[in-house]
Amino acid sequence: MKFPNGEDFYDFTHKVTGAKIFKAQHPEFEVWSQGTHSRAGVSCADCHMPYVRTGATKVSDHWVRSPLLNINRACQVCHAVSEQELQARVETIQDRNYELLQNAGQAVDDLIKQIAKAKEEGATEKQLEKSLELQRKAQWYLDFVSSENSMGFHAPQETARILGNSANLARQGQIYALNWKEN
Repeated sequence: MKFPNGEDFYDFTHKVTGAKIFKAQHPEFEVWSQGTHSRAGVSCADCHMPYVRTGATKVSDHWVRSPLLNINRACQVCHAVSEQELQARVETIQDRNYELLQNAGQAVDDLIKQIAKAKEEGATEKQLEKSLELQRKAQWYLDFVSSENSMGFHAPQETARILGNSANLARQGQIYALNWKEN
């Protein structure tokens, strides 16, 4: 996508590095579509708006919220294990995702600091071009997962892959920024 003036699209300019950054907004569907619940044909409403009985009528609960607040109606309809087991599974996935998110976040932060240091040492925009491009990509991947509200639960392997890519790109960008005089 391009702006009307022909410049590549971006949502904002990073105030420290000057990188043109995208902002991920509500990627829940994209992440969910890569997970096991999507492949099983489970919709958002199945988990986030489970059925309730109002008298003799069965209706969707219109309090759209975390399934963890009502594991019995949201999860145990399909999963024949205890609430404690289901809660533990979710917590394990989310804890692991949180650790990967922190690692990727640290890598992006380290990249930003290295770009800032290179600028202080006299690096030009042209010499930092590759680092800024890698920051844009690494920060996009990080933001994509951090703005998705399941903390990795919707598609654990996919979010791990995305966060791994974020950290990898950030570390590559950091190397380019460390070696800016050669660029």
